Amino acid sequence: MHLDALFSQFIREKQFLGNISPRTVKSIIDCQRAYKRTLGDTLPTKESLKEFVIKLQESGIAVSTVNFYIRTLNSFLSWMFENDMTTEHLRIKRLKEPEKTLKTFTDDQLKMLLSWKPGNFFEQRIYTMICLAIDTGVRIDEMITLTKDRLNLEQLMITVKGKGNKERILPISNECKKVIQRFLRKHDFNVVFPTRQEAKLYYWNTLRNFKEVCNKVGITGVRTSWHTLRHSFATSYIRDGGNVFYLQRVLGHTDLTTTKVYVRSQTEVLALMRKKTSLMSKLK
Repeated sequence: MHLDALFSQFIREKQFLGNISPRTVKSIIDCQRAYKRTLGDTLPTKESLKEFVIKLQESGIAVSTVNFYIRTLNSFLSWMFENDMTTEHLRIKRLKEPEKTLKTFTDDQLKMLLSWKPGNFFEQRIYTMICLAIDTGVRIDEMITLTKDRLNLEQLMITVKGKGNKERILPISNECKKVIQRFLRKHDFNVVFPTRQEAKLYYWNTLRNFKEVCNKVGITGVRTSWHTLRHSFATSYIRDGGNVFYLQRVLGHTDLTTTKVYVRSQTEVLALMRKKTSLMSKLK
């Protein structure tokens, strides 16, 4: 089968059998284009996959981007093997990335976001999403697909559907509950964060709205993204003495290594944790 036909079939099955998001579909298409730019229509082999990675690095693409293509292509290779399209389960080893500490929002910056006074329906929608992200570390895709039947506000719980269609229950604070209840009174749709026509929100629109709020309240010096909010939640949780294994469940990570990347502590966080856990300080 031709390479384009294989990718088309892969995407089709993932869409209708795996229920992947539009963003994941775009990731697969981007990977397919990168592969074709590099190797043309050559079907994957051990040698061609090595050449794929080498040529990507020679082109000057960031290691993180190369690993993004590798993760996506590995999924495609696994699908080919599982469907007897190859006799060998080909895999590409991910490249080692330089360790970076993602700068998070400070407590003062988070207070600036929470203190913002929204006006119209759209502002109240993005404000409620910001509050939920700060309170739970939820992914933006999980917020976009959240429905009212998955809210248990009396018990301070919500159920989200994460990657791989896996559900998990997240606790929320009473303060967050009040914000959600206020916004729910603004519409009668089943989707918690709908458009005015009950359509699903697009990721890029929510990101634009979030950046606008950050600009309005005067936040600078940090990447204003949903991922930064999620990372801020994780870092704050560990800083306050939270358990990394529980955090893994809350964030929806299948691998603890992924959670450790989120909570790679800054110097001041390490100092705070040492002060809290020092045995000598407790005994003196």
